[in-house]
Amino acid sequence: MSKIRFRMVLAVMVTIAGLASVGYPQTNKFTFTSLDFPGGNLTTGRGINNHGDIVGAYRVNPPRHALLIKKGRYIPIAPDSILGINYSEATNINDRGDITGQMIDENGFVHGFLVIDGQVTILDVPGATDTFALGINDSGLVVGYWDLLDQNGNYLANLGFTWKDGAFIDTQINFPDATGPLPGVGLFGVNSRGDLSGVWLPDLNGNIEHGFVCPKSAPCFSYDASVPGTVLTQGDGINAHGQVAGVSCDGVCHAFLLAGATLTSFDFPGATGTNAFGINSAGQIVGKYFTADGLTHGFLAQPVRTGKPQ
Repeated sequence: MSKIRFRMVLAVMVTIAGLASVGYPQTNKFTFTSLDFPGGNLTTGRGINNHGDIVGAYRVNPPRHALLIKKGRYIPIAPDSILGINYSEATNINDRGDITGQMIDENGFVHGFLVIDGQVTILDVPGATDTFALGINDSGLVVGYWDLLDQNGNYLANLGFTWKDGAFIDTQINFPDATGPLPGVGLFGVNSRGDLSGVWLPDLNGNIEHGFVCPKSAPCFSYDASVPGTVLTQGDGINAHGQVAGVSCDGVCHAFLLAGATLTSFDFPGATGTNAFGINSAGQIVGKYFTADGLTHGFLAQPVRTGKPQ
């Protein structure tokens, strides 16, 4: 049994996605491109900047490794470092090219990382069991979450953090209205204004998760996907306009776009499950999708412009 709830959630999404392909309304709001590392058997898209650079992971032989996709080229990130030895996945990239991510060491513990100009810095919240670095904006503000477990793998804490310029700023971030026996929070995205997106759980030992957004100059608000039976709504990337890309699960997992009060679910055509993770200011969304043969592919969703040319 996994020690880490949000790593469990991502694994559960893969499992749920493979159970069944149910009828679900496709939107025609996007055109889709599959992202596949040459010769690989797994590719993910986790973040995209305003230049169109995409980060995620690839796998030829286990484990997976952090990946940059730039101008159509698939480029392993720091392959001669620990990222090229251990399981690693890049999670976001800002317009300067700074990259966040997470890696798992040989003992199964998770560490956040930051790559600037090819140099890898490990980010570990002091005293934490695991640290996940998931988002970065152009000012270099990194967001993520950490957990603390006892020797039996039971949760003692799960909270968000912010980091910048070599130091953790806040390691005790929780959702303001979270109630329950053992609430927890994960920060997944931060935009240029400092708005935050993520997920909060009323009980770390339960199976209900809610998406949330914390605008820089307004109160935080919680939301759920408007799909009956949804038990998981995870807000991932957030762009400069406050639009959020994420994933919701109701037996099968679907990607979504939250724009203002409108939440639109979508799937990669023919996929058995779709997860969205990153979004840039142009509304381009990246993520991963699953196919009936059990493979995982990355994707880029390009919004379709319906306005008439001027």
